[in-house]
Amino acid sequence: MITVSTMVYMMLKPSEALTRLNDMGVEYVELSYDNFQFFRKLGFDYDTLVKGVRDVYQSLKSKVVAAHLPYGDLINRAVNPLEQSKVINELGRWLRFFSEIGVKVVASHIPFNYASIEESSITYAQRVKEVNQEFFKKLTLLGHDYGIVIAVENRYERGVYGYLPKDLIDIVDPINDDYLKYCLDTGHSIINNFQPHEFYKRLHPNVALIHMHDNDGSKDLHLPPYTGVIDWEVFISTLKELNYNGTTVLEVACSDSLRRCDNIVKLLKIILNSF
Repeated sequence: MITVSTMVYMMLKPSEALTRLNDMGVEYVELSYDNFQFFRKLGFDYDTLVKGVRDVYQSLKSKVVAAHLPYGDLINRAVNPLEQSKVINELGRWLRFFSEIGVKVVASHIPFNYASIEESSITYAQRVKEVNQEFFKKLTLLGHDYGIVIAVENRYERGVYGYLPKDLIDIVDPINDDYLKYCLDTGHSIINNFQPHEFYKRLHPNVALIHMHDNDGSKDLHLPPYTGVIDWEVFISTLKELNYNGTTVLEVACSDSLRRCDNIVKLLKIILNSF
């Protein structure tokens, strides 16, 4: 299943972005946290934005099948064991909302902080790994409660825990649960000098979600596929060869004029039909 992220209308409220994608004829959608965050910074509260989605989603032909959990400061607080329960409770509210609108899989960033001056590279990685193993055990239990698969996403920040395939493997594999899988972000992998097909092969067959977008190899630009430096032919060939059957999201950003964003959606529909 291939979907389009509401990130392509980042300057619209979540409910407005869903409605616009519906009107553009997009069948399946991922609800991006970026739309919530954008308007939160403008003074809107999350409850109002969530209510807006609840009010419109049943009237749309488009189906919301994937979503992105909150990232940034909220989830990174979970690196502190004393804060984990509070973070889990907050994420539980989001998962409950997502389950109500039909979401089956969500992307989750890996909570992290930077190493302290006293830590070595080894002790830093070990600390963050252990914290994340506990965090994702708890989050996976919520996934069971709401019938939503948690997909752990590779980070783009080089040098922090979570940017390498083995980082994700060391979190997900020991937990060994059908409600905890991987999210491969193609843009994040290429920033770290890994072509996405290389990354995918390391995580196969437990990839449940792919965020597809392109960039220049250094910045997280969220460009349409084929407009950056990723080798898309090899990547798509690898997915077909290994029989990938998860959810794919065209996670492309646009925040300027509606006309430009509409044109990007039209381009994404062409790309979608070519896969």
